[in-house]
Amino acid sequence: MKAAAALVALWEYADLHAPGPVPYLTLRALAAVERSATLGLTELGRALDITPASASRLCGRLEGAGLLARRSHAGDRRRALLALTPAGAEAVEEMRARFAGAIAAALPQSAGQIQAVKEACDIARERLRGAVTGRADP
Repeated sequence: MKAAAALVALWEYADLHAPGPVPYLTLRALAAVERSATLGLTELGRALDITPASASRLCGRLEGAGLLARRSHAGDRRRALLALTPAGAEAVEEMRARFAGAIAAALPQSAGQIQAVKEACDIARERLRGAVTGRADP
């Protein structure tokens, strides 16, 4: 529990100390799309805990900003799948770099220690993702 609280505190610190030009909800949406090749509006709404109408408006704004593209679903013409554009992928990477820099500044440790913490967080994220999706880590 302490580890989870520490990670939340680091996230909040990074969010405050690494502001960027892209709003938080936008970054969450882009990161969700990046994680799934089969994400549609309904799934995005669930992932962000927003209504389908709000997800549709958000996607429209992201599409207009050149960060997101909709493509047809091969098996269901009524369904659109979401994909990052190169600019959207770049925005996600920039956000991660800003947050990593802010977190590194908050942790006055050696580069090796920071790498160990990052690797532990990556492992925790993958295990949590597996628990949520029901897919075990290979």
